[in-house]
Amino acid sequence: MSNVDNQKNANKRIAKNTAIVYGKLVVTTIIGLLSSRYVLQALGVDDFGLYNVVGSVIGLFAFISASLSVTTIRFLNFEKGKFHGDMNRMFNICNTLHILLALFLLVIFEAFGIWYIENHLNVEPGKMSDAMFVFQVSTIACCLGVMNVPYSSLYNVHERFLFPAVLEVVNSVLKLLCIFLLLYYSGNRLRMYALVMALLTVCSFVIFHILAYRNWSSIVRWAFVSGWASYREVVSFANFNMLSTVSMTARSQGSNLLINFFFGTVVNAAYAIASTVRAFVETFMASFDGAAAPQITQNISGGNFERASYLANKICRLCIVLSELIILPVYVELDFLLKLWIGIPPEGTALFCRIMLMVVLVAATSGGINQIINGSGKVKWFKIELSFFYILCLPVGYLLFTNGYPAYYILILFIISDILSRITQFALLKLILSYDVVSFIKEAYWRPFLIMVLMALFVIFYRYLDLQSNQMRVVGIALATIYSVALTFVVGLKKNEKNRVLEQIRIRLRKI
Repeated sequence: MSNVDNQKNANKRIAKNTAIVYGKLVVTTIIGLLSSRYVLQALGVDDFGLYNVVGSVIGLFAFISASLSVTTIRFLNFEKGKFHGDMNRMFNICNTLHILLALFLLVIFEAFGIWYIENHLNVEPGKMSDAMFVFQVSTIACCLGVMNVPYSSLYNVHERFLFPAVLEVVNSVLKLLCIFLLLYYSGNRLRMYALVMALLTVCSFVIFHILAYRNWSSIVRWAFVSGWASYREVVSFANFNMLSTVSMTARSQGSNLLINFFFGTVVNAAYAIASTVRAFVETFMASFDGAAAPQITQNISGGNFERASYLANKICRLCIVLSELIILPVYVELDFLLKLWIGIPPEGTALFCRIMLMVVLVAATSGGINQIINGSGKVKWFKIELSFFYILCLPVGYLLFTNGYPAYYILILFIISDILSRITQFALLKLILSYDVVSFIKEAYWRPFLIMVLMALFVIFYRYLDLQSNQMRVVGIALATIYSVALTFVVGLKKNEKNRVLEQIRIRLRKI
């Protein structure tokens, strides 16, 4: 098979995996919204709050697991891309680190967690035993989830996105069914719910282990790798990833605390809703970026940096275009959509959401870049500069609020810091990786910039329509969606990409 055919097949795999991930996201998001509604009804406000506050103690350490998960996927992909890569050795290095992390978390949870629950957790009389039960069950589930990461990562490395997506959808459906049954359960619903959530984690753990030994027995075969030198690079990479993850969490939660200190809980609610909208849009964007990650990393390790750069440039352009596609219909009728979603939103929510959508748009400009950086392994200065600009928002925000600036200025700081971070990132890419930044900007940013200008003109025109009735607002959203799709196709895609889309549409129509 020729190199051109290989690249075509690789592009098809990215498109297929992206479609799989999006399908999973749509289904799990809908199920998640239903689940959150009915679990509150089943448990009641007090038990629901108790479950979440106990879970948040464990969630404090989730960033450690998330950082090591990214590290595992990167190093397994890098090893797979080598001509004579030793996947078994790298898997066992990552597996050992996850086992050690699980044991570390178990000790921390049992020591710190129990002490915190017994001495500081605000629990209603008679609920302490329930809180402890939920904590212990959640601890076991958390540790098993950490140890499961190397096994589930193999599906990412081999670009088999379908099975994990199906498993996650099945888990979501089972969770919803169990919640429905919980409505008719007469026993301790809180304990039963915690047990069901843990059992779903255990089932995933068992399934991934069994299938990993069946499909990749030569890779997952246990063989202890001795010597600190074997682990140093992986641990160093994980530490710098953890630094950026912690700083990102600090910016988000620290901004929340600043808003609470200066403006109160009503503005906190507006910020929380805006953050939820941001998470929804970014999840779809990140899924597209993640679908190409295995090929970018494997091409870098295989010495084909040209192919990796091509993928990164293309992925970034499509990430921005995709975010623009979602943002316009939401932006033009945001007040109406917020009313449908939450009834009467807190004051200032619409403004927060509109600025947060711009934050998402700026964040989309990093699509593909992070995969190049992670794939190269030279992450130190990239993660340090990123963390610096994340954290910088907090002291500057404090100074602005002290001088009487409104709460939404913290989001404007997010935009400014992300732009400054991207400029610094480009300088480091040129300096450290000798990356062709000029070609990247032309390929990734020019078409999305044209779309943004045309969308801005549409927003100005839309305001003159002054739609009042709910029916006309729905029509307005439909028009904005059609306009977004048309711009995406006509301006956002290149000629060969348009031809492939039309070809796929013709194939589907013939089948129908």
